[in-house]
Amino acid sequence: MGGKDQSENPDYQIYVVFLFFAFWNTVLALFLPVSLLGDELENKTYIPILSRPISSLTYIGGKSLGILTLIFTNGVFLIGTYLVKQRIGGEVFSWDLLKACFTMFFVFYFLILFGFVLVLGFGKNVAFFGGLALLVFSTFLDLFVYESVAANLIQTSDFKKQVLEVMYWILPQEGTVFFFSGSIFAKSLSQVHYYGEYSLIQIGVWIVLCFGLIKVILDRKEL
Repeated sequence: MGGKDQSENPDYQIYVVFLFFAFWNTVLALFLPVSLLGDELENKTYIPILSRPISSLTYIGGKSLGILTLIFTNGVFLIGTYLVKQRIGGEVFSWDLLKACFTMFFVFYFLILFGFVLVLGFGKNVAFFGGLALLVFSTFLDLFVYESVAANLIQTSDFKKQVLEVMYWILPQEGTVFFFSGSIFAKSLSQVHYYGEYSLIQIGVWIVLCFGLIKVILDRKEL
């Protein structure tokens, strides 16, 4: 299919909007928690808060939901603007795009909490690049498991390939959630994951684990 035909494909147009939505909000989910919590740790403004009768989970839960709300507001603006334009142009309202964007918030919230874990455990400088590295690596693992062409490019032993597959099923499946979200409305342009719902559950488990790690780290910090 040529570039001209592809650009006129409604699925392709919506997919480009989704890519922009996913990319921009992923950047925010990586940057905001590192910046905000990192500044609080450097200035020690978290100490008066945690000195009150407030649990560390309440503190981090409120902060993470605040950041998620900012990302949600940004997402509503981006997608809302496109959908209004789509409606005015007489095109069919894309409910599938809304569903796809909603599933991505599992990844955004995980990135926020994982950023908190890295900031608390390793510092502000490591946190951003650590979150980005995990995101890129998890996407690579997804391509390795689901795309035979990508898997064939890797010249390695069967044992190492099995190790990569095990890592895929254990590590947060951020890449799978992304491809699964895209397949909701553009099956011809994205992978179709039969285990997409599993990846959402798996990310949910990692969110709970992040809360547990954050609680342990904060409880051990000296106030």
